[in-house]
Amino acid sequence: MESLVATAFVFALIAIVVQVAFVVVARDAAQTAVTAAARRAGRPGADFDAERIRLAADLARIVPGATDVMASIEGGPAAVTARASIDWAPPGPNLIPLTLHATATAPLVIPP
Repeated sequence: MESLVATAFVFALIAIVVQVAFVVVARDAAQTAVTAAARRAGRPGADFDAERIRLAADLARIVPGATDVMASIEGGPAAVTARASIDWAPPGPNLIPLTLHATATAPLVIPP
C-alpha cells in the first residue's frame, strides 16, 4: 500500500513539474512574439491592424497549449505597445486554468 501511495505521489509531482515547464516555455514564447510585434509596428508606415492579426496568428501557432488568443497593438506619440492575453491549457492533465499575459513597448522609428 505504501508503494502505491508513493507511486501516485511521484506521478502527481511529475505532472506538476511538466506543467510548470510548459508554462515557462509558453510564457517565454508569448513574450518573444509580443516584443517582435511591437518592434514591427513601430516602423514607419506599419499597419497596426495587420500586425495585430499577425500577432494573434503567431501566438496561436507558437505557444504550446494556446486555446484562446486576444491581441492588441496601440500607438502613442513616441511608442507602440503590444499586448496579448492567452487562455492556456497544457498538454496532458489540465490541473488549473491559466491565462498568460504579455506586454511589450517599442519606440516609434522616425526616419532621419
